[in-house]
Amino acid sequence: MPRKSGPQSLLASLKQQGAKALAALRQEITRREQELVVLKTEEERWKEVVGAQPRATTAASTPKPATKKRPRLDWDTVLSQLPATFIAQEVKQKTHKPMGQVYAGLSRWEEDRKVKKNPNGKYQKISAPLPSLQKETNAQAKKKPAA
Repeated sequence: MPRKSGPQSLLASLKQQGAKALAALRQEITRREQELVVLKTEEERWKEVVGAQPRATTAASTPKPATKKRPRLDWDTVLSQLPATFIAQEVKQKTHKPMGQVYAGLSRWEEDRKVKKNPNGKYQKISAPLPSLQKETNAQAKKKPAA
């Protein structure tokens, strides 16, 4: 009788080895579960002797402490509350945020052209241009032919 060779015999061999490994794994899981039951029973006996409270059966049953969420900070409101010229420390005092977040907010204001930084390290509010003028300027820039 010809012997099977090639991919089919290799696949059958792998499946057989996989089934053996799975059976061994199931036996190990069963053994450890039985050992765990014995250990939990022993724990309960020791708790009775010591007088400790029995532990909760699952970690999910213990409620987590509620965290207090603060409302999101409106940076435009903060800007409106600042004087015409201010320093980063004043923003920190208004927002109660770390300096990293303050500088991120200041950078955002600079990108949005709401403030500009002076050479002396102070920031100055900029009055916003009218949207209609800004649209006209953008439209004129697009119409200019490339030279």
